[in-house]
Amino acid sequence: MHAGRDEWAGYGLVLAAAVLWGSIGIAVRLISTAGVGALEASTWRAGLAFAGALLAAALTQRGRLRVDLQDTLLFAAYGFVSIALFFLAYFTAIELTTVATAAILLYTAPVWVTVLSAVLFGEDLSRSKLVALLLAFAGCALVARAYDPAALRLNLPGVLAGLAAGLTYGLYSVFGKVALRRHPPLVVLVYALGFGTVFLALGGMASGHPPERFSPSHVARALPALLYLGLVATWLAQWLYVAGLRRVQASRASIVATVEPVVAGVLGYVWFGEALDPVQLVGSALVLVAAAAVQAGR
Repeated sequence: MHAGRDEWAGYGLVLAAAVLWGSIGIAVRLISTAGVGALEASTWRAGLAFAGALLAAALTQRGRLRVDLQDTLLFAAYGFVSIALFFLAYFTAIELTTVATAAILLYTAPVWVTVLSAVLFGEDLSRSKLVALLLAFAGCALVARAYDPAALRLNLPGVLAGLAAGLTYGLYSVFGKVALRRHPPLVVLVYALGFGTVFLALGGMASGHPPERFSPSHVARALPALLYLGLVATWLAQWLYVAGLRRVQASRASIVATVEPVVAGVLGYVWFGEALDPVQLVGSALVLVAAAAVQAGR
């Protein structure tokens, strides 16, 4: 059965979000070059995205911002799991293994989403969807060069952190699907990002290693990239994704979003001259085929 017009619009929104997420690596590299640490960058990313979402909501949906206690608890869990824990788990996986290993484990997210959506929302677990999942995961593994032993350095804590990143990233779609039953996308983002920012800041203080203070030179060098990371690649991208979730199944949206590493690979080649070898190009094609198959509903 082919997707209807509204569903196609949803896939377009999800795809646009994935493209913006694919540009995160460029912003992060520029921020790191400026001397900004991972926890500090994560907190600024969530905080700037929260500020953008709150301003937009205050201008357009002020009357929808009031929520009851039950929804407040839902949003707190959303921000804690899918903003704060996700950022920390992903950075931990990168630190303990490699970028390639962490990326492969992160993109177990569609598997988590598909299984959880089938259990929680009664979404179908068809053979075609399972095939698309396998294609998407295999493609991500090839794009991340999982076939190169030199690119992988597995250890149990790093693997567990990577799987936790995949799970918390996948739960973003699950939490979003529940929250969108009662609230518009912008309101959902305000509360998820707001709680995520608070938990990241509290985590930094509780660890005894709060984020370093910016020096004026850090501000000057990192601010443009931080603004892009927080307002465009996070706030705008998440708004597009959550808006897309209102029109398509969470599992299908999660699979379509796996075009992100393909976009990241292409941008890395264009921006930094990072070459894609033939096997990585095959992996990119597999991800695109999986996304197209999900969109067509075949």
